[in-house]
Amino acid sequence: MKNSLSEIGFIGAGNMATAIISGLLRQNYPFNKIFASSPEDSHLKKLENEFSVNVTSNNKQLITSSSTIILAIKPNVMPDVLDEIKEHISPLHRIISIVAGYELKKIERSLSQKITLLRAMPNTPASLGLGVTALTHNKSVKKVDVEAAEYIFQSIGITCWLKEKDFDLYTALIGSGPAYVFYIIEAMINASKDLDLEEDKKKELIIEMIKGSSSLAKMSDDGLETLRTKVTSKGGVTERAIEILEENEMKEVLLKAISEGAKRSKLLGEEKNE
Repeated sequence: MKNSLSEIGFIGAGNMATAIISGLLRQNYPFNKIFASSPEDSHLKKLENEFSVNVTSNNKQLITSSSTIILAIKPNVMPDVLDEIKEHISPLHRIISIVAGYELKKIERSLSQKITLLRAMPNTPASLGLGVTALTHNKSVKKVDVEAAEYIFQSIGITCWLKEKDFDLYTALIGSGPAYVFYIIEAMINASKDLDLEEDKKKELIIEMIKGSSSLAKMSDDGLETLRTKVTSKGGVTERAIEILEENEMKEVLLKAISEGAKRSKLLGEEKNE
């Protein structure tokens, strides 16, 4: 697989590009076969100092040096970057976009030619190698391209293949999911205000509780409802707390939140893809 990937170039050198580069190096991918370009000199210096990869401020130079190109830039600069690179892209290139909201058809139109194109959406725990990445592709992609994308993004966590129409729901559910977890942690820390412990210790306990519960949900043969009922004694503390959650329709609130998030994702995508 390393041979089929050959040189990998990142247009954009921000947090997610850094996370993927770090993941590739953990898999012993050769550092001298990784390239990154950015107008931000500080980003390039950081990558060069930390990982010894090749850096440049010239996107054309990066494209001529790379066979797999990962677009890791902000959506607002995507039109200008696509316009800049379209004359230098060839059918031999494999393009992977992690730009939020940009559909395959929009990128294809902008590059004005038949290209091997994939789209990926990792979430922020990728920075720890614990990410979840959704993948999709256009009709030009072959088996080797699928395997290459899986190799890259499995270096930062797990992957799944989706139809592009499902990316909006995925974004609201998994892409935004870490924010919901952080929101719950914030609320639980607020609930711990009368607990006679240092704030850092409270945070540690709550995070470890969530970490342990997630691990149990993943490893146990029991279903989630069974695991929950095992903690919920009749007439006990947990039962009363869950009654309050149910009375306030917390499941319905969460479902509505994710549904509305998916609608917003679709709307923002439509604006970008006009």
